[in-house]
Amino acid sequence: MTTPSWMADIQKDIQQDILQQASDLNYVGFSGGLDSTFLLCQAVQALGPQRVIAVHVNHGISPHAAQWQQHCETICTGLGCRFETANVNVLNQGQGIEAAARQSRYECFAKSLPDNGLLMLGHHLDDQVETFFLRLMRGAGPTGLTAMPTRTAREHYWIARPLLAITRQQIESIAQNLGLVWIEDDSNKDTRFDRNFLRQQVLPLLETRWPAYRDKIQQTMSLLQPQQLQENDSFEVQAELQHRLSHDQGLKLVQTDTFTDAQLQTLLHAWLASIGQQTPSQARLKAIVDHVIRARPDAQPVVELGDGDIRRHGPALYWVAKQRLPGDAPEFNVDIEQHWPGVGNITVALTVDGTPCLRRDLPNLHWRLRSGDEMMRPFGRSKSRDLKRLLQEYRVKPWLRDRIPLLFSGDSLVAVGDLLVSADHLAVPSELGLRIIWQNSD
Repeated sequence: MTTPSWMADIQKDIQQDILQQASDLNYVGFSGGLDSTFLLCQAVQALGPQRVIAVHVNHGISPHAAQWQQHCETICTGLGCRFETANVNVLNQGQGIEAAARQSRYECFAKSLPDNGLLMLGHHLDDQVETFFLRLMRGAGPTGLTAMPTRTAREHYWIARPLLAITRQQIESIAQNLGLVWIEDDSNKDTRFDRNFLRQQVLPLLETRWPAYRDKIQQTMSLLQPQQLQENDSFEVQAELQHRLSHDQGLKLVQTDTFTDAQLQTLLHAWLASIGQQTPSQARLKAIVDHVIRARPDAQPVVELGDGDIRRHGPALYWVAKQRLPGDAPEFNVDIEQHWPGVGNITVALTVDGTPCLRRDLPNLHWRLRSGDEMMRPFGRSKSRDLKRLLQEYRVKPWLRDRIPLLFSGDSLVAVGDLLVSADHLAVPSELGLRIIWQNSD
């Protein structure tokens, strides 16, 4: 089949863009749908299969999920590129199944991507337009209504979107010409979901009256872009975000006293997007600036956002998911990962790795939570101190202090999560001892 010149030109532009952004190993978010299938083929064509890794997230929502995963693996085998998959359990905790699935995907991407790695996603022009309307309906301001960037930093890696300049119809036409095979997800027709409602009912009607509406929306988004940097053309939001994003996804606020409200809102918007949260309205961004960032130093301000809260700890902001009340403590076990509802996962490992560990023969070992009168002499200290002050001293976040697992031997506190161990209950360095591993629910 002859390839029309416009199709060849689009593919050439996309592959050139991929080449310009590529690194040694390049990851493609691969659902098996039209957009990601087309993008994966363009990436392999541009870079060669050895430099491309397809990452498939199996959400387990659809009864066809296993079949889709097999389809994706077959496509990658045919292309000769590496295929990685991750299975997740999507928990809708009030933010909607779409948002929950999206958050799960990005958590998987973060685990798969190396430092400074590149992840390519198949977002296109119609996705831009749909996102614009969804944010508009949430009351987003100029910052929220700007376009998705073609390249952006997220945690420790980069995201590139090489298809943002073309429509879904153009992608489908080229894919058919190339003989590509892709998955059609039946849920895309379910208009109970906002994006599908826009895609199936609102935007087709809009196109009958204004056929060039995509170009107009794109023009509007480009005109809004300078609003992000108003009052200071030298304010580079991505550069600011890069050196302010902490290892635990907090936003460091040091030396922001001279920032305008508009600049802080722009920075907040970029940070929340980078950690997978929905774009808030301008009113909500303003509330975070007014009531959290500009709160007095000794305050513990909270602003609700989605299925969690924006909180401040020291010089940083955090988004903290709402958590259930802690459940009953599990029985003490060794070398078994145990889930403690509302607290997290705890493992007591037998080790001789040189770190300070507890004696194996301590009697009556059991878990508790804080009651308010605990004392301990931590390793490296000459005197005992109350746990409240120790947690403050070690900068444990306030919302975790009542959820940190405490290990007791009888009535003696011997370990505080994986943060502190008692100097009075240590194992001999050359012998096997007990080391706590805690993955909190934060």
